[in-house]
This record gives sequence, C-alpha cells and structure tokens, in this order.
Amino acid sequence: MQAAQRRMEIFDDLQRNKTVEVNALANHYKVTPMTIRRDLAIFQKQGLVTTTYGGAYLNQGAAVEPNFALKSSQMKEGKQLIARRAASLVNEGETVIIDCGSTAYELAKYIAHMNITVITNSLPVMNILKDHESIKLIMAPGQYNHVSAGALSTYTLSFYQELHADKVFMSTQGFDERIGLSVPDMEDAAVKKAILQAAREKILLADMSKYKREYLAVHAQLEDFSIIVNDGKFPIDVQQRLEAKNIRVYTVDPDHDMIGLSSR
Repeated sequence: MQAAQRRMEIFDDLQRNKTVEVNALANHYKVTPMTIRRDLAIFQKQGLVTTTYGGAYLNQGAAVEPNFALKSSQMKEGKQLIARRAASLVNEGETVIIDCGSTAYELAKYIAHMNITVITNSLPVMNILKDHESIKLIMAPGQYNHVSAGALSTYTLSFYQELHADKVFMSTQGFDERIGLSVPDMEDAAVKKAILQAAREKILLADMSKYKREYLAVHAQLEDFSIIVNDGKFPIDVQQRLEAKNIRVYTVDPDHDMIGLSSR
C-alpha cells in the first residue's frame, strides 16, 4: 500500500472514531510505529489532529478537512472515471465553471483539448489548462486557500455573482439526503453557493466516500443539480430516490471503464 492511501485511510478512521492508537495502526498496516507517527505528524501540521504519546485525536469534530494533496490520493481511479464521464457532458464552444476539488482537477485533464471557456478558482485546474491555447481560461480572484488549493474570499464570491455560464461542475466534501451538500469551511460554502447560481446547468461530481458525511457549512441541496455523476458505488435505493427527484444519475462502470446510464 502506498503511503498516500494509508494516510487517507487513517484519516477516515479518525473521522469515524475521533482517536487512533499508534501501535494498533502499525500492526494493521504492517509498518513501524515511527512510520505511523510520521503520518500523524503530517496531519498535525495541517491542523487536523493533536498527537499524543500513544496516538492522536481529531481536532474540531467533523469540521476538519484534509488538504488537496491528501484528498486527491483518495479513490483516485473512481475520480478519474467520474471525470471522464463528466467531460463527455461538455460541448465545444461552451462556458463552464469548475470549482476546487480533486475530482474537478481530474476533469480538467479530459477537457484540455476542447475549444471552450473555463472559469475556475482552482490553482491545480489552472495549472493543467494554462498551456492549452484552445482553452479560454478565466481565473477567479481572491485569497489563496492552502486546503482547497484555490481562491476563496469575498473577492471570489463577488466575481462569481456577476457571471452566467452554461454549466458548472461541482464537488463537495460531504452529501447527505437529509441536510444536502456540506463542507467544513464557511467561506468555501459561500463561494460554492455563488458558483452554483452562476450557471444554467448544475452537475455534481460525487464518489461514495462523500456519502453520509456531514460538515459545518451547507452549500447546496441535491435537488439543485440536474445531473449527478458517481462512481458506481451508490446503493440502488439511493439512486432510485435521486431519480424520483428528477435528477439524472450517471454511473461509471470501473469494469468497462465507462458508464451505465440511467435517464430521467
């Protein structure tokens, strides 16, 4: 197992149980206690946990978020398949908004050859698209946020409030059928709300790791989206309830590297 995958699993364990023990993790992953302490030290540097002599505990309950590099390593194959399917929804000549997020980052790779306008506040997305002359790239202003790897501030919010694009591709940290979509940071949520209102068609990119996760700041309801592209791991009853709300659910199939499509 790669270190990035191990760290993401440890973080998921922290999210569920709030505490972890060094020796238990070392035995589980068949690594030395020193290796686990280094993993926990990375989390502590990000402000996610407080380390103790024998382990660590999660800071601030559910209102914490791993940084972009850590998130991008989680469920990478599923995110790539979601991104590939989402890219097929983009038409030449359109103006699309891509928000911050690791799945959105993968999406940028699949649309880099297209003749479209892309508006984004994500620095990783900008870095992928900046050298492609067919892309008209518009960068949102604002203060750089190290966790989201993009611009998040009142300037970003005001910028999006003045726009109207064809489509927005949005990701989230958690979604729940009861409370909707949520993220740990209130400023991030405010910007996402503005992004959602800035496009005619709203498309959610969501892998199963986000399901039934609840965070501090709600930024949308599932009903706000006309399309949800997912990684094929949604329970069938969840998909049926979404379709009952007139949401088109596009499911990627890892076995065939493409899709099974349910239409409205």
